[in-house]
Amino acid sequence: MKSSKIIYQICVGDIQEVATEILDRKLSDEEINKVERRLGDCINWYDAIEYTLSDLEILSEVGEKENE
Repeated sequence: MKSSKIIYQICVGDIQEVATEILDRKLSDEEINKVERRLGDCINWYDAIEYTLSDLEILSEVGEKENE
């Protein structure tokens, strides 16, 4: 698989959905731009990927192969 393939994306609709639930309103374009600039810094990608590998039991497969 190509290493440049995008696996997950967050769209403006996702951000607006959360804003509506939390703030009871939609964000302005300026607020969306602020969220866009910061969002990537707020998500712990490493832990999210590690958790997914563990949840799918892919990490345990690595340990099993090392013990063989």
